[in-house]
Formats: sequence, C-alpha cells, structure tokens
Amino acid sequence: MTNRILSMVKPLVLGIFAVAIFGLAQGEARADEVFIAGFTNGCFGASCAPGASATSGGLTYSNSTFSGTTANGFRGIGGNPNPGSNFNNLGSMSLSTAPQSYNTPFTLQVTFTAPQGINGSNSATFTATITGTVRSDNTGGVFVDFNNTPQLFTFTDTNCEPNPEAQPPSAGQTTCGSGSFFFSINDVSIDPGQTVAITGQITGAQQTSVPEPATLLLLGTGLSGIAAGVRRRRKAAAK
Repeated sequence: MTNRILSMVKPLVLGIFAVAIFGLAQGEARADEVFIAGFTNGCFGASCAPGASATSGGLTYSNSTFSGTTANGFRGIGGNPNPGSNFNNLGSMSLSTAPQSYNTPFTLQVTFTAPQGINGSNSATFTATITGTVRSDNTGGVFVDFNNTPQLFTFTDTNCEPNPEAQPPSAGQTTCGSGSFFFSINDVSIDPGQTVAITGQITGAQQTSVPEPATLLLLGTGLSGIAAGVRRRRKAAAK
C-alpha cells in the first residue's frame, strides 16, 4: 500500500519541483540589451509645433532618424561623421555666417518607435535656450543649452519581432520583454558656417525576456505527461 502511494505522489512532487525551477529561472532571467529606434522633430519659439525642419534667423534645424542596440545598457546617439546626412543622430543645427544675435527657445521632440509598448507616451520633449551672436567678420557662434535631465522610459514589448541588427549570440533577444531606459540630450555649440549633429545617449537600459513559446510548450507537455501518469496509477490502484 505504501509503495502504491509513493508511486502516485512521486510524479506530482516532480511536477511541482519542475514548476518551481521554471519559475525561479524566469525570475532570474538575465537582463538583455535593448534595441532603440526613433525619429526627431524640432521648432524655435515659445509654444511652437515641432516639425521636420525649422529656421530662426541664420540657424536651421533638420530632423533625423536613429537606431541601435545598447551594450552594457548604454548606447550613444549622434556619432555620425557627416552630421548633415542626419542619420543615427537627433537632427542637426546649421548656422549661417549672416550677422545675427540669438536669444530664443528651442524644442526637440523625440519619438521612439522601438521598443514598442512604451508606458504612457512614446514621445518626449526637451527644451533648450539658444544664445549667441554672429558678427559680420564670421566670428562668434551660438550655444544650444538643453535641459540635460535624463528621462525614464518603461516598456512592455510583447511583439517579439526579430532584431533588425545582427547580434552576437550572447546579446539575447533585444525586442521582446519588459524593461526600462534613461534618455538624455547633450548641449551643442556651433561656429558660423558649420553644421553640427545633436547628440544624446541611452543609459541604464535593461529588459527581462519573456518566456519563449517553445519553452512554455515543453513545460506544458511535461506537466501533461505527469498528470496522465498520475491518473493511470490511480486507475490501476482502484482495480
């Protein structure tokens, strides 16, 4: 009788143990890197509407797109060797050599398209004060003084889309899971006749991967097999 009871209880105990191990493994899932993508718009003046381009005096803003995957939670945005091409930066500022004094606000709007599932809004605005003077002999310049306070974004991306960038095996899934990141923008200084990229950075990026469908299927299959075994032993014991 005792052996029969043990034979019935053993599979159940193993099943509970398997569920516990699976839950522990998920709770200690590694923090994967995060794929970041988006675009920017901007405008000059108080209460302005950000657009793809804007001009104030001899200063012109042009928007851009950006994308990339973090490494150790960090990603720099804006290291394009050709800032005028406006790719993988936060846009650019071009300053003409025309004499002009500057004292105006600027608003940069950043919209994230990845990761998806950002809580609240996937856009954030960063304000700046532009000051400076360009003289007739092409001396001077302007300073774009941004609010550099990092903004926190949290997300739950359940789409599990393939990462568009090639990644080493150690990087893990980068577009599927729950996580967060900080985003901030750097100040800009411009000489007359120059074009300068607006730069920023992602810091503290992390996410915990959701269980892969194949893993859940294997777990479900194993538990179903254990349950079936328990039922068979109960029927045999009842005869």
